[in-house]
Amino acid sequence: MGIIQQYVRIDQDTLDRYVENSQLLQDDLFSTPHSEKNNLLDIGKSWDGLFYVITGEPLTNHKAVTPPLKWLIYGPNILDLEQDMGYGPATYLTATQTQELFDAVKVIAEQSLSDRFDANKMNEEGVYPEFWEDPEALNYLIEEFRKLKAFLQVATQENQAVISFLC
Repeated sequence: MGIIQQYVRIDQDTLDRYVENSQLLQDDLFSTPHSEKNNLLDIGKSWDGLFYVITGEPLTNHKAVTPPLKWLIYGPNILDLEQDMGYGPATYLTATQTQELFDAVKVIAEQSLSDRFDANKMNEEGVYPEFWEDPEALNYLIEEFRKLKAFLQVATQENQAVISFLC
């Protein structure tokens, strides 16, 4: 199956409830089929590749990346350090931080993603899932980038926070 990245758009009241009781996040996520959730974005296995082509760094070197782009995969706030969503705890962006991330992402040209895409280097650096030599890999990343940008745009327009987690 593999490791996938998911994002959830929520209002401030819902974020406050989740911060108070993180189990509510899991209850909400797993009580409704994904296909019925319009506030959920699943970027599949593209997360590490997206981080690489957007920032120029592998996620293993995320400390070299400055906010807000540093927050693409892991938000600056941990929901509950004890909660494991599959590969660690969920993190989140406040509505203000979501706006900051969207402002940084919306100006990124797809050509710059193409320019940074280097299948051999990405595989050498262990960028997950290490299938970058596939002829459709770049198109996959660009499509997932478009979805992420649209998702962040809606979150910004609706003044929403965003929770993210690997599972």
